[in-house]
Amino acid sequence: MVHQETTPKPVSQSHDITKITGKRLLYTYENGWLYEVYVKNSTTIDYRIYSGPVAKRWVKNQKVNIQLFAGNLFKISWCEPTGTAVTLCINLDARQHHGVIYFPRWVHLNASKTALFQNHHLLEMRRLRDSGPTYPIDVVNEFAELILVDDVGVDKEDVISMSPTEFAPTVERLCKKAKLPHILAHFGEKWGSRDPINLVGKHLGFTYRNGWQHELYVRTASSIDYRIRSRLGSTWHSSDDQDASISRLIGPNRYIVSWTDVSSGISTSLTLDVDRLELHGVHFLPQWILTNIEELQLSLSSTAESGHRIVSSSPNSSENSVTDSRDAGNTYPLHHVVESTSFSLVEDCEG
Repeated sequence: MVHQETTPKPVSQSHDITKITGKRLLYTYENGWLYEVYVKNSTTIDYRIYSGPVAKRWVKNQKVNIQLFAGNLFKISWCEPTGTAVTLCINLDARQHHGVIYFPRWVHLNASKTALFQNHHLLEMRRLRDSGPTYPIDVVNEFAELILVDDVGVDKEDVISMSPTEFAPTVERLCKKAKLPHILAHFGEKWGSRDPINLVGKHLGFTYRNGWQHELYVRTASSIDYRIRSRLGSTWHSSDDQDASISRLIGPNRYIVSWTDVSSGISTSLTLDVDRLELHGVHFLPQWILTNIEELQLSLSSTAESGHRIVSSSPNSSENSVTDSRDAGNTYPLHHVVESTSFSLVEDCEG
């Protein structure tokens, strides 16, 4: 085991996001879903969806958070009136796009109900969201390749002004020009390996500016141990052997780790730059946690560290208590937390 304690330091981030504002992006996910996003300004996007379970959906003036991380990764994240939460990681230089979408259960079961011009149906979307069901959250984790990057300028209302169906002939021409079948047949080959094996066995610790402390152990290429507490000396909330989506980005030792905590309903996406000892975190917290943080802490009455992984000695009844609080409390609107920080702990653990 290699143990490295590091002194947390402020992450030096450029706030210059002008390279992505005003850009119109057309991209295809590896599963064939075709999306278009217009980064209208530093806080707003418009988008259209052409294929996939929510095809024909389009949205204008969606408020988002946009940050630049690790020099060339644009992170865009937001919460929708449907209860869906989204994080995008865009590398314009490599034309690589990575998306994580957290669908509430009702959208997973009835995706066609969201396939419309959302701006004319906001009250209906919130009614369906609040009617549920919310859990379990369906986490979709996919890479995409940028087909088109067009600089059209900021705050243009005519870039996305018609439905996906009406604009489909233009998109078909663009996809034909870009040789979409060839892109899908050779998807991601130029990016190199996306296997996260080099992250497996890492035990990482970090603290946000708000005082929240986090520990993450990458157990396998698809599972993690994770724990979080709101301040030094408070009780940990732990999630052991949690299913997670773990992907390697282009570039040395860059990864995305995404999951939804089953008991609490917290959805998380972490972008890690292990060489630079930096990370960017996006968290979507249900409303009940903001007023009942002590219930979250009940899930771990005592903890111990054994060897290289985080071990919970809490009884199942404590986890059930958190789930009961989750189901009894309000989920929406989600609290959207975005932070960048550096690692305070790095361990390379043997199996």
